[in-house]
Amino acid sequence: MTVIPEDRLSGELQPGERLLWSGRGDPSVVFARSDVFLIPFSLLWGGFAIFWTAQAAASGAPPFFLVFGGLFCLIGLFFIVGRFFVKAHRKRTTTYAITDRRALSSDGRSTRQTRLPGPDHTVTWSSDRAHVSVVWNQPIAGGFFTGNRTPWPVNSGMDGLFGTPSPLGFYDVRDGAALVSALQAADR
Repeated sequence: MTVIPEDRLSGELQPGERLLWSGRGDPSVVFARSDVFLIPFSLLWGGFAIFWTAQAAASGAPPFFLVFGGLFCLIGLFFIVGRFFVKAHRKRTTTYAITDRRALSSDGRSTRQTRLPGPDHTVTWSSDRAHVSVVWNQPIAGGFFTGNRTPWPVNSGMDGLFGTPSPLGFYDVRDGAALVSALQAADR
């Protein structure tokens, strides 16, 4: 069942609040700029983990070494391919909205928000200007990672991994001109 973005977020609107734009990320956008680093890293990680585990198995190492190596092989498999499935799933299930008061992101289980005008945001267009991503530059609180940094690149499929917080963002939105126009209207 396809959920229309306006339907998912209509219950989140406060009295008198107007919806200026709603949409979601484009699941057909697979790669992000961070993949220039992450793909070679994940292949090296996965290759080494497989090599190490195979060597441990061939040498008759104790079972602990095989379990340890197997864990790193599974992590490598997630780095290599699993994160792309996570990213595509998020884009299919997460809805974004701009109102005259807030920016909202809802995955159906929880809703994140920031007030508008509010924290600075960064708008990044794809090279062909077919998609836009907006990330709010607000401090992240919670867990080990606080401040403005996360341990993983955003929009990589690994952001939010193991409960690590990630900044509020709208990623790979196809209707970029309407999104940017709504942001400008809300910032006035």
